[in-house]
Amino acid sequence: MHQYKFQIPKRSKELRGQLFSYLYKHCDVKTIERPEEFELDRYLAFSHPFDDWVFDTISKDRRINFFHLDNGYIGNHRHKTPLYYRISYNSLQNTKVRPPVNKSRIEHLEMDDDLWKEWNEEGDYNLLVMPNNSNIFKYLGEDYSTWRTNTVRHYDSLPEKLIIREKEGKRRQRFQEILPMMLKAKKVITYHSMAVVEALCLGKPIEVLGQSAVQHWQGQFGFDRKPMLEHIAHSQFSRKEYEDGTAWKTTFKYQVEQDV
Repeated sequence: MHQYKFQIPKRSKELRGQLFSYLYKHCDVKTIERPEEFELDRYLAFSHPFDDWVFDTISKDRRINFFHLDNGYIGNHRHKTPLYYRISYNSLQNTKVRPPVNKSRIEHLEMDDDLWKEWNEEGDYNLLVMPNNSNIFKYLGEDYSTWRTNTVRHYDSLPEKLIIREKEGKRRQRFQEILPMMLKAKKVITYHSMAVVEALCLGKPIEVLGQSAVQHWQGQFGFDRKPMLEHIAHSQFSRKEYEDGTAWKTTFKYQVEQDV
C-alpha cells in the first residue's frame, strides 16, 4: 500500500479518522480543505458526511479516482453506532460484481434470523423507499423533485398498491420500522437505499432506479444468494479492518486491480 498516494478532506479525517488511520501510517497522504488543492495523481478518499464541494468536484471532473465510504449494508442494525462501513471505488456504491479475492468473506457478515428468509414474492403492495439526499441525484445528473414526481406517478398508475416509505430517523429505528413493511411487500423499489440489500436477504424481489450494490440481481427471483452475500462482504468492512489495513488491501484487489 505504501506506493499509493491519497488526498483526504479535513472533515472526513476529523469525523471518521479511524477509517483512514492505516493510510496516514503507511501511505503518502495529503489532507485537503478546498477543491483547489486536488491533485489528479492522488486517490481521493472521503466519507459521509462530507462538504458539498467534495461532491461538486467529483461530479464535474470525472478524471478524479475516488473512494467513497459510508455506512455498511449488513450488520449495523445490531449496534448503537455503525460498526461496518462500505467502500466504493469511483462510484457511490460498489455496483460491479467481480470474482471474490482470496477466501470467502461471508463469515464476516452479521446475519441473523430476522434478516434472512426464504424466497417469497407474495405481498400486499409495492414498497418505494425514498432517498433523502439530493446530492446523489446531482452526482448522477438528475433532479430530485422531477424524479420523485415522475416516479410516484408511474407506480401509482400500476395495478399494485403503492406504499411510500420516507427515509427518516436513525439507522436502527429505520431498520425496526421498515423490516415488517418489507416482509409484507410484493417488491421493494428504491433509488439508492440499502433497503434493497435487506430486501434480497428477506427473499423479496427488488427494483433499483439509481445505483445499488445489488442492482445486478434486480428483477430476479429464487436465485442462489451466496454470490450476492460474497459481493456485499467484499464491499464492507469493520472499523478494525480499516484500522489494520484489511479493508484497503481487499478493496484494491477486488475493485481497483480487477478493473484495470
